[in-house]
Amino acid sequence: MQPRSPFEEMVQEHMALLTEVGDLQSSIRKLVNPETAALGGSGVVREALDLFQRRLRVHFRREEEGVFPDAQRMISEGAQGADVFGRFFAQEAEDDMSAHATLTRRANEMLEIAAQVEEAGGLDEASARRLLALVNLTASLLERHAAKEDTLIFPMIEKSLTPGQIGAVAERLQKLGSDRDLASPEEGGLTQLGRAGDARPAGE
Repeated sequence: MQPRSPFEEMVQEHMALLTEVGDLQSSIRKLVNPETAALGGSGVVREALDLFQRRLRVHFRREEEGVFPDAQRMISEGAQGADVFGRFFAQEAEDDMSAHATLTRRANEMLEIAAQVEEAGGLDEASARRLLALVNLTASLLERHAAKEDTLIFPMIEKSLTPGQIGAVAERLQKLGSDRDLASPEEGGLTQLGRAGDARPAGE
């Protein structure tokens, strides 16, 4: 279904990523189970993780460069209602950005383990436990992160913008490309948060 607004487009991307991480959970459970592990299964998982990691990066870039600039502009310009919006966004922004960094790091960790397993030709018990724990954690983090943006942040931004400003968001997202159409591993490099993701947030 064609999205009615750029914010609905981002919600649809969340749904697609959640479906993808759910498929990864199923694939990794099969891989770590000796009774269901198939010949060459580690290679399939590694390829799926590679694509998931790249799509996640593109999605975060679209949020950071396509959606969030208007929220920051509204706050800096003191637009009507920006005082209330600014307090909310300031409180949530740090947590939201930390989630981007954490999810990027978790996806990188899973991909690294999968690549090592493929190279070694087998999955040892410690790697199996770590990989399964990581995919479950990633799925949980992504679900919470998407729910907050879909139900709180995106609706608040959209309600605060004029139709023209919403159109500008749509234009920026179009220029940034889609996370559903990655032709190569290098779709534009790490996002700012991806590069900053080595700084582990408190509690992680």
